Amino acid sequence: MKKYALSGVAFAAVASLVLSACGGGDDSDEKNTRGAKSEKDVLTSYNPQPASNLKQGGKMTLPIVEIPDQLNPMQGNGSLYTSKIAWFYQPQLSYNDPKGKVTFNKDYLTSVKQKTVDGNTQVTYDFNPKAKWNDGQAIDWTAIRDTWKANSGKDKKYVVSSTDGYQNIKSVTKGENAKQAIVTYDGPYVWWDYIFNTVINPHIAKPDAFNKAYVSKPHAEWGAGPYTIDKFDAKGGTVSYKPNPKWWGAKPHLDKFTFVQMEESAEINAFKNGQTDGAEVQRAEKLAQVKSMKGIDIRRGTSAETNLLVFNSTSPQLKDVAVRKALMEGIDRAQLAKVTFQGLNYTETLPGSTNLYPFQKGYQDNFGKLVKFNAAKAKKELDAAGWKPGSDGIRAKGGKKLSLNFPTIGDSAEVKARAGALAQMMKNIGVKLNIQARPSSDFNKVFTTRAFDIFGMGFISSSANGMGFICQMYCSNSSLNVSRSTPKSFDTEVKAVTKLPTEQEQIDAGNKVEAKAMKTYGIMPLHNGPSIWAVKKGVANYGPAQFYGNYGLIGPPELIGWQK
Repeated sequence: MKKYALSGVAFAAVASLVLSACGGGDDSDEKNTRGAKSEKDVLTSYNPQPASNLKQGGKMTLPIVEIPDQLNPMQGNGSLYTSKIAWFYQPQLSYNDPKGKVTFNKDYLTSVKQKTVDGNTQVTYDFNPKAKWNDGQAIDWTAIRDTWKANSGKDKKYVVSSTDGYQNIKSVTKGENAKQAIVTYDGPYVWWDYIFNTVINPHIAKPDAFNKAYVSKPHAEWGAGPYTIDKFDAKGGTVSYKPNPKWWGAKPHLDKFTFVQMEESAEINAFKNGQTDGAEVQRAEKLAQVKSMKGIDIRRGTSAETNLLVFNSTSPQLKDVAVRKALMEGIDRAQLAKVTFQGLNYTETLPGSTNLYPFQKGYQDNFGKLVKFNAAKAKKELDAAGWKPGSDGIRAKGGKKLSLNFPTIGDSAEVKARAGALAQMMKNIGVKLNIQARPSSDFNKVFTTRAFDIFGMGFISSSANGMGFICQMYCSNSSLNVSRSTPKSFDTEVKAVTKLPTEQEQIDAGNKVEAKAMKTYGIMPLHNGPSIWAVKKGVANYGPAQFYGNYGLIGPPELIGWQK
């Protein structure tokens, strides 16, 4: 399982979730949502309802930023939107509650038992005898084995989004029968219950199929769950689902669920016209347009997002760590946050970690201790690095100007305002920032091809246990580490964190590792932010809910529906 699901957040279109004490669906938008200081302060608002309170039938349509080419959520080029699409038709073996506590899905796993054997964490999974893929193959111990092999990192032909957890496994063996898998870790492993929340189909158990079979093809027959794909039209921007006739568990409540890809400017109009049943509104101009609407809820909560600026350390002008450090010191994060949160009645402390949030135990401001906004200092450091201002005010070195490409994703006024503010900050220290406006559907293309010098993006956490997934952010070969600023020699130190026997030891070591990684000046945390959704009244089990579900998705898909 991956902690982080990639999304175009910071200077792009947002997709998000939220944590802790369950709130109802009628939170007033006039309440001030502040960055939480403890779990007691963390807010959710997703109208949690049991199955008995839901209507049977009906349709629901929600927006999605993009329909990516890569539809395998474990493949390294997959994004948050890949995971959202997969959520409704691929097996979900476990779910998190809003605080991140794991519950195993009885429809797939009748028993999960953990014990220590000869100092190694060992977990026994018993699959439901009824569990089958849509193509008729049994879901059994081989699904665990194949998922481990693909994600372990041992076979480099698999392009994976994360090896965290999987790389700690020593063996996966068949148990008493084919429906039982025994997973043995190499030593103790604290976060064992976060691994194998989903598994891969036998058809993609080989590297070539794992990497390519799902490109532009969802393969509904390789899925399993309460819903299956009804129609998939990437060009038309729609993915719709229907109840799966081969599903053996509790009946889903909706007759049809549809994702529609659209730009932000179209998203609000579609919601106001009744074409969709919800819209993300954590931008001031969007929130203002829905405030006066009747028959809706505005649901607000704290966010499990980390919004970043990523500095491409392989770009010619950014190879020098001193230059990347100077650029960061020339950026006023507080001003960017002010632009971001204007009109939202929200404030927060600037984040200093990508592993833990300010409301979590063990959080440290590792970035804030390292970088402080100081334009005068930034100028001196750029001078020292050999980049001297020219007659036009733009620095140059060896005949080449310090001109950097900065793609933005989406068409919102906030994206444009924030990019403009960043460009002015760069101009103030003698750097030209070339803003390249791209549509929302281009997010994954920009990310996977690393077509940028600086890029604003973000991660949504599906796990509360950030230190268990530290390799995703800081291992040199992680597909999510697009800065590539951490050297390969650092990987051993990063990976050692998850082998420590207790949560506290991992937190202590992880903070030290993160502080060291941040000295490579590859990523700059910008903000976490709120999660705000506008939805039609009656939408149940959807909205800000922090770690509830996985991959930034809400709970069991069969429980999304309309309240009676």
